[in-house]
Amino acid sequence: MSLNISSAKAVLPEKKIVPRPLSIEALFHKYGIERSHADNVARNALEFFDLLAPVHGLANNKYRKLMETAALVHDIGVSTDLEKHHLVGRDILFRHPPSELSEQLRPVVAWTTYLHKKKAGKKKLEKLRKTSFAELPEDLQVLTLKIASLLRLADALDYSRMESRLGNTRFGKGVIEFDIIGAGAEIDVERLYKKGDLWALLFESELEFRPEGPE
Repeated sequence: MSLNISSAKAVLPEKKIVPRPLSIEALFHKYGIERSHADNVARNALEFFDLLAPVHGLANNKYRKLMETAALVHDIGVSTDLEKHHLVGRDILFRHPPSELSEQLRPVVAWTTYLHKKKAGKKKLEKLRKTSFAELPEDLQVLTLKIASLLRLADALDYSRMESRLGNTRFGKGVIEFDIIGAGAEIDVERLYKKGDLWALLFESELEFRPEGPE
């Protein structure tokens, strides 16, 4: 994977911020994060993380914990500014990174929050080249994009807020098929295809989703 992000000059607004880490529970309380959605997205994210591990290659428990944390706080900006919550959330997490994470990994959740909303195609990645994301070590840039690609899928799976779940998974040659179970499966499958854009940029394995309806 070569996205040539790290070569760009960057604006560094968060370097002026003195971070004050808070626990995840404190962040939930302070910013009124919708717990049911956060919990659903975290569940979905861990399932995608585990099932797709042969492709993304993040075989380490600290990255699994990072995945869960990113999912839990991805909507932290909603109560402050719904329309721009991905931007607001990013800045909140620069100021108050989750204390459960190492200092090295804390910027990742700020950037995955930024990346979870709207399209995440080549134009979005070009915008990253004008931000301090480009100043991260290359391995952290790659890690962030991988976690963000999974977060986008996990968020999409709860788009209907109707408790959609992953069903059977089938690995074929270059294609991975997921059955989506739940009353909102058709709604969420449509969203999954839209928010699978970042995954498609990063990996050669194509993802397909089939609505199965309620169990």
